[in-house]
Amino acid sequence: MSDPGGRGLHARIVDELGRLIVEGVLGDGQPLVPEELGRRFSASRTVVREALRVLESKGMVTARPRVGTWTLPPDAWDAIDPDVIAWRVNGPDGRKHLHELLELRLMIEPQAARMAARHRRPDELSAMAAAYELMADAVERADTAAFREADSRFHAALIRASGNALIAQLQVPVVAALTAHGEPMELPEGNTLVAHSRVLTLVLAKNADGAESASRRLLETVAPYRSPAP
Repeated sequence: MSDPGGRGLHARIVDELGRLIVEGVLGDGQPLVPEELGRRFSASRTVVREALRVLESKGMVTARPRVGTWTLPPDAWDAIDPDVIAWRVNGPDGRKHLHELLELRLMIEPQAARMAARHRRPDELSAMAAAYELMADAVERADTAAFREADSRFHAALIRASGNALIAQLQVPVVAALTAHGEPMELPEGNTLVAHSRVLTLVLAKNADGAESASRRLLETVAPYRSPAP
């Protein structure tokens, strides 16, 4: 039977390597040698190679026969991969990356809200309503983690409710943006819940213009970072 801790070790090494690459600790003109990384993480060469293959699938490293494994520049990374987003948000340029994620959300979510009001998909509207109730309950219990989870569900359901399969795929970076804050998140004030409620109400009322405007105002009000660090 395989070692039950192998999966945990593999995930830890992927996370550590990804973080170190984003921070610039690994790479910098030097190859990634599995034997050296194995000693660093007290792991077998096989486990390290598997971790490197995961990073290769994310566009962060490249491996070539007789050349070795090397890191790739940020413009080669899978920018909407949840792990890559988390590493970048918590990396040296985290504030700048959060600003980029906000710009993406401002492009996606208001339009998704407009389309949701038109298409009225019952399953996703029910998911939005349920997520809102969980958000309100989390605020009542002062449970930050529960609020973040419910908030992610709300915005993901809104994007899916657009009825466009391509737009729906963009829920991945949006959820990653909501869950990968570089700084501790505080519970929102009551007006944040009101803003979410307004988006939901206008979508349910088939008010496409109102839903779009409400979604934009929500993002502009509660977004953690509205501008990159100087």
